[in-house]
Amino acid sequence: MRKFMIAIVALVCLLPTAGRADEYRVGRATGDITLPVWGIQMLGYVHPQQVGKGLRQRLYARTFVIADAKDQTRLAYATCEVAFVTHTVKLAVLERLREKLGDRYTHANLVLAGTHTHGAPGGYHHHLSMSVLGGDFFEQAFDALVDGIAESVIAADADLKPGRILFAQGDVKDANANRSSIAYRNNPDEEQAKYQGAVDTNMTLLKFVRDDGPIGMLNWFAVHPTSVNYFYKLTVSDNKGYAAYVVEQKHAARHGGPGEFVAAFANTNCGDATPNLNLDATGPGKTDLESCTIIGSRQAEEAERLFDSVTEELSGPIDVRHTFIDFSHVVVGDEFTGAGEQRTCPSAWGYAFAAGSDAEGGGHSLFKEGMTKTDPAIDSLIRLALPNVKATPELVECQKPKAVLIASGLARPPMHEQVLPLAVARIGQLVLVIGPGEFTTMSGRRFRAAVGKELGVDPKYVVIAGYSNDFAGYVTTWHEYQLQQYEGGHTLFGPWTEAAYRQEFVRLAHALKTGESVSTSVEPTDMRTLPHRKVALDGPDERTPPDARFGDVVTAPRDKYTTGETVSVTFWTGSPVNEYDRRDKFVAVERLAQAPDTWEVVREDFDWDTAAEWERVSGTKPKAARPPRSGILDLAPPRYTTKPDPFQVTITWGAGADVAPGKYRIVHYGRNKSGGKVERFTAHSPAFEIAAP
Repeated sequence: MRKFMIAIVALVCLLPTAGRADEYRVGRATGDITLPVWGIQMLGYVHPQQVGKGLRQRLYARTFVIADAKDQTRLAYATCEVAFVTHTVKLAVLERLREKLGDRYTHANLVLAGTHTHGAPGGYHHHLSMSVLGGDFFEQAFDALVDGIAESVIAADADLKPGRILFAQGDVKDANANRSSIAYRNNPDEEQAKYQGAVDTNMTLLKFVRDDGPIGMLNWFAVHPTSVNYFYKLTVSDNKGYAAYVVEQKHAARHGGPGEFVAAFANTNCGDATPNLNLDATGPGKTDLESCTIIGSRQAEEAERLFDSVTEELSGPIDVRHTFIDFSHVVVGDEFTGAGEQRTCPSAWGYAFAAGSDAEGGGHSLFKEGMTKTDPAIDSLIRLALPNVKATPELVECQKPKAVLIASGLARPPMHEQVLPLAVARIGQLVLVIGPGEFTTMSGRRFRAAVGKELGVDPKYVVIAGYSNDFAGYVTTWHEYQLQQYEGGHTLFGPWTEAAYRQEFVRLAHALKTGESVSTSVEPTDMRTLPHRKVALDGPDERTPPDARFGDVVTAPRDKYTTGETVSVTFWTGSPVNEYDRRDKFVAVERLAQAPDTWEVVREDFDWDTAAEWERVSGTKPKAARPPRSGILDLAPPRYTTKPDPFQVTITWGAGADVAPGKYRIVHYGRNKSGGKVERFTAHSPAFEIAAP
């Protein structure tokens, strides 16, 4: 009997741990979504001259799948290193998933969240490509994004195993500032008094652990990935991508296949939160790349601290409520406006939108933040370019005090999607408020308070998952909107936009609390069904370089470097986007492991310290440069063009203090087109020595 009782006691002692371990099943994976690295305008700043010329960081979709122990409910959250995804991208991802997984994933339980880097190529956005702002549409870019995201979700789903999820929060110091403080200070004094500071410095982190140890982290922190400015033309995932890189390297993740540690740095309500601490598109570093590493490192350091010290576990069911709402005419109740029943408007950009944010480098010189009066001359020019988007008197009145520049919601099709996806999800005590907007600090604070109140949970457990499932511009409070700073000029659906979101999020939270289902009578447009101009990346056969062959070295590295110096080499090559594949590799650094000719790869083109920049080399004397257009109609990038000219690619490697002395060489994986076929080659630089200083 005594032995029996001892066995029972031992079993009881084990039950809590087993229960916790079995409450969820978790899986993780990464998919490469590196978009074409040359010739496509970057999406974010939408600056006409920021057209891609190369690669500094590869782009990834980092996905976590969470299911309950009985596998009755699951949720996939993909953090995608692009400016944002679109509804049509999500439709295509769901189609890919359906081919492999049946109806396991729907709009409700799949979240595609952009980090909002401004250094990733666009070319996949149907709405923008049909407007004067967005340039060309490239099916290869669309497919690269869709395939990479789907790959990550499928792999994370296959990786599901019993595990635990731990929750932690902490402050990231000196990593963001409110770039629109004048608008923030226009919020009611009593509301501001509830909070410390004009930006959210809080990071929320989830740690995923299985029997074999930690497998990854997912965190949210409010800061724009705009450390790198619009003069930079190499693909870069900015401060959030750098933070993910730093953490994954610490955990020995080298994107070598399944089973590696995944660190996803997601965004939240960062609409008015800039990393440029000098508030003039600079700081805290001396260069934008240095600033990127500083802001990224500060996020990475806090994430690692939370990851190492976390103790609180998530516990409870997984559930979600999702809907589509036509934001062109939402009736908003007095409970949310405090000013009687109001409504939203069809989308419109304001004059202040064209001004851009001064903290991020500003926009068109004709416009300034705070503009609330229209200019007849400017309006006439806009009508010439866009005759079908003239603002009606009703729209002007509805959008006041915004000075309407472009009535984007009146175009056919609209230049913005009017029907938007909203969701509220719950994983134990954690609540995700999921929407497509760039929510300002105070907007996010209002959402957290309102949803937390409805669900009866502490607002600290409510996370705003912005840039999710589509993109719908900014969301300012009514008070912020009145000053028409950049964010107000880009709040598309009028002064009551934030109140409308808050109302609909509370409705979803109520349905989640009561177990009620949610129905919708509207859906966004599948833009693939509408006629649109598709541009092919592939160009013609390329001329052989003069007195050289493809792969030849144009400029060789020096014979010897010391750690801390930058190595540079230039090769003859062809267009990097002929026969483009998102998994294409372009660069490696190799170290001589054993003489005479055994080399090992020590760096690849996802490493921060490597970069590749392509330049097309014309065989004819260049024409005199045409003066840049400075008028208001100069909104779109130059049309994509192909030529038979060869390219030169310059590859750099910053050999940091951690580089071991030895013999090294640079490798370029190139291609050229001849006889209608793309021929791939591998080129090596002459060997060089790295020595300690």
